[in-house]
Amino acid sequence: MKMVRFNFMNFARRRIPIIAWFPTYTCNDAFSDVVAGITVGLTLIPQAIAYAALAGLGAQYGLYSAFAGSLVYIAMGTCKEVNIGPSALLSLLTYTYAKGVPEYAVLLCFLSGCITLALGLLRLGFLVELVSAPVVSGFTSAASLIIACSQIKGLMGVTAHGEGFIEIWQGLYDAAHTARMPDLILACCCIIVLLSLKRIKDIKSENANMTRILWFIGSARNALVVVVCAVTAYLFQTYSVVPFLLTGQIRAGLPSVGPPSFSLISGNQTLGFFDMCKALGTGIIIVPLVGIIGNVAIVKAFSHGKSMDATQELFTLGVCNIVGSFFSSIPVTGSFSRSAVNNASGVKTPLGGLYTGILVILALSLLTPYFYYIPRATLSSVIICAVIFMVDIDVIMPIWRSSKRDLIPGLVTFLSCLFVGVESGILIGVAVDLAILIYFDARPHMEVEHRNQCDPDYVIVRPGGSLSFPAIDYLREHLTKNLVKNKRIMKNQKQLPHIVLDCKHIYRIDFTSVQGISATVSDLAQQGCHLIMLYPRQNILASVRCLVKEPILSAHSETELISILRQLDAKSASEDETRLEINNLTNSTSKSRITDPETASTNL
Repeated sequence: MKMVRFNFMNFARRRIPIIAWFPTYTCNDAFSDVVAGITVGLTLIPQAIAYAALAGLGAQYGLYSAFAGSLVYIAMGTCKEVNIGPSALLSLLTYTYAKGVPEYAVLLCFLSGCITLALGLLRLGFLVELVSAPVVSGFTSAASLIIACSQIKGLMGVTAHGEGFIEIWQGLYDAAHTARMPDLILACCCIIVLLSLKRIKDIKSENANMTRILWFIGSARNALVVVVCAVTAYLFQTYSVVPFLLTGQIRAGLPSVGPPSFSLISGNQTLGFFDMCKALGTGIIIVPLVGIIGNVAIVKAFSHGKSMDATQELFTLGVCNIVGSFFSSIPVTGSFSRSAVNNASGVKTPLGGLYTGILVILALSLLTPYFYYIPRATLSSVIICAVIFMVDIDVIMPIWRSSKRDLIPGLVTFLSCLFVGVESGILIGVAVDLAILIYFDARPHMEVEHRNQCDPDYVIVRPGGSLSFPAIDYLREHLTKNLVKNKRIMKNQKQLPHIVLDCKHIYRIDFTSVQGISATVSDLAQQGCHLIMLYPRQNILASVRCLVKEPILSAHSETELISILRQLDAKSASEDETRLEINNLTNSTSKSRITDPETASTNL
């Protein structure tokens, strides 16, 4: 019983980390978390309203998505800096797949949570590693550019439709003549102020208090700009003159708690669960994949050299989305910008998310009537200033210097996301990346060395990696070419050198590779050569000997290899002498028969 209880407590500490850190929680930690939580909340509220508009939904859905994840992450999260909530990329994908229908968006959140939770329970977090950093950079940059372009209509105060990069610009071109100058002026002012306050945040003053004040103003810049613009719009409203397009009426109060809708009445027909899933399409896979990649990247960035429990993060993110869907949330994940604010605010534990969640709930309960006056141009400015820095230009030169080949999947992903669509672009990028990976796995580096200074001489072949079925034909081709080459070079020698396969870097082998080695052994035997495996692992040697009919020679040291080669040469020399004696005897017998006339006449 003690052992069972001990294992259960270890499991509980891993899956519910608050059990481990809360007993040591102090008043100083609480004060730091309160400051950080409120600061992040002031950043989150305007972002949530803006990201809801990006997803094609009412502003209240952004706020619904902003508190449930934060509260769940308190108990289950492993990184104190992470803030779970709506993000620009997931909001764009939600609009792409949900088409602005709240029921679809909430169901997508639920299904994303189920997929993420299943990956965590099955410990399949390694699948995320199939998406390389260049592909992620290409996808993030393209999606950020699409998001920024999609918000230009808000800056101009026009109505333009379009999901793809080209469609967005076509819509803007068609609607350009309806641009509203007051909205455009307001948007330009907002962008200038937001970018200026972002720079102010990093100013260091000799006065520590002044530095903190500047940092707080810079960190809360979104909230400050939104409040000032909303007050300005309200003042115009009092004079019955509103020059800006406003957010409009927002449903007040907290959302009703309940599971997402698994059916939907659309027109004269009722869509069932499977019909809704069919309508969401590949979004059921793409949205959780993007959410996982983003959240894991944030945790790695703030891990400070500590090991990351990817399985726990998947498990936690899945629960956050499932619980959030019961509060009408859209898909959520970690936000790098808010996590950076959390870190700079001096957060001590994930409990900072409690105060962020409380602030959002208070905004839903008390402030929703005042959100009516927020200009749409201001929200578009907030989104553009948030995503424009996500275009990852700085990564190009490091990739160029380290591995030019990796620019191919990154560039393909970027262009595919722009001109084909973000949902297809990331799949195309992953496919190209895997194709390149498989190609180099099928064409491993082969080092061939002819050691003719040794006695006896031999040819050693060193594959640069494991022998899987795509690479075995390449190995056979290398051996065949080398054999033909040595035939030309060694015309005057009686015997070709033996082939030594260095297995030092071969850790695994499959059935097709074993068949290829068997065929190679047979081919070499017909040429009077032998294949010798040098430094083979026991599992490799056992697999080969199970299928190869010819005897397999192996050596586990250079001395043993030379000994085997000498034995083979001695045996070959003995066979050659025996063959020569038989030939001489045959020739002498034939000659005596021809030169003896009596024998010849008798035979005749």
